[in-house]
Order: sequence, then structure tokens, then C-alpha cells
Amino acid sequence: MSIAFVEYQILPNYRPDYSKWMDGVRANYPELEWLEGTDQPGLFVELWHVSYEEYESLKKARQLTVNDENEQALPASSKYSMTDWEQLGQWVKGGAAKIHIWHFGKVK
Repeated sequence: MSIAFVEYQILPNYRPDYSKWMDGVRANYPELEWLEGTDQPGLFVELWHVSYEEYESLKKARQLTVNDENEQALPASSKYSMTDWEQLGQWVKGGAAKIHIWHFGKVK
């Protein structure tokens, strides 16, 4: 198994809305761990325990709002299509472009 790592900073005045939204996200995705920086309050990371293929689907779902309009839509059957990922960008310092997502695998 590998990990998708998502990182962003939430603006302080949007924290209640963000927290409520994340409660719904967490209810839909048990493979998600949600962490906040202890020395940087408001800096959040999501650790998704997913395969590389699932990471690609997650990344595509989350970046549809950032990419140009020629991007293919995510299939409605996608596991990640049940979440309105666009919501997050409005609460992130710097907007959706500041939501970083990477994939990590175990070192062999």
C-alpha cells in the first residue's frame, strides 16, 4: 500500500466551515487520516492509504477545479465523485492552487 499526501493551510476565519465539511469527508472515506500541524495551527495534511490507481483518481477529482476546461470529467462512478472538492479551495490560503497532492510509496 502507498500513501497520497495532501497539504494546505486553512484561513482561521473559515476553520468552523472547513471542520464541518471534513467531518463529512471523513465519514465517506475510512482510508483517510486527517492531521493538523502542532507547531503550525491551520496547516493540515490528509494521508490517504490508497493504491497508485486510487491516488490518480483522487488527484483528478480534486484538481478538476484547478485545471483548464479541456480536462475530462471524472466518471460519476468514481469513488471520489461523491464529494464536492471545490468547497475546499474557498477556505485555503491562496485558493485551490495551494492544495498540494503527492503520492508516496515504500522504499524498497
